[in-house]
Amino acid sequence: MRILIVYASWFGHHREIARIIADQLSSHTSPVICAPVAAVTASDTIGCDLLALGSFTHAHHASWRMRHLVETIPERRFKRMAVAVFGAQTVDERPSGVDELVNMLAKRRVRPIVPPLRVILPAPDFVPWSRIMPAERAKITAFVQALVDRLKSETRAQQEILPWSQR
Repeated sequence: MRILIVYASWFGHHREIARIIADQLSSHTSPVICAPVAAVTASDTIGCDLLALGSFTHAHHASWRMRHLVETIPERRFKRMAVAVFGAQTVDERPSGVDELVNMLAKRRVRPIVPPLRVILPAPDFVPWSRIMPAERAKITAFVQALVDRLKSETRAQQEILPWSQR
């Protein structure tokens, strides 16, 4: 299984969230690739089984690079992979970068396999990761567990459909 986690981060929060997600996912499945959106192109998503997208919120929008990535991935490729969305913001306000990504995906006929992860940062400080509250860390763990459960159920369903010669 090929898993790619792409994040956009200004202050390092999303990089840390992405790394925690990657570490937790890799303990359940094959190695996970975790990369900043500036280093990823649409062609890097070829062969992905799971694409997790994480972006900051600035003026109610996701990173322009993340929006560009979502716009440039062909629809046929989206049909072959599961997609998840995560993001952090200082208050639980809507719309946010997470909402924008979910809406962009919906326009491309893509629905995240689990509800988006929203990590709330203490405002107004954009301080290092250590300031993330335990409840927010628990949200990350629950998000990863939901991804693992969903991926396992989809893998089981695919195996039931495949003829024995292709298993």
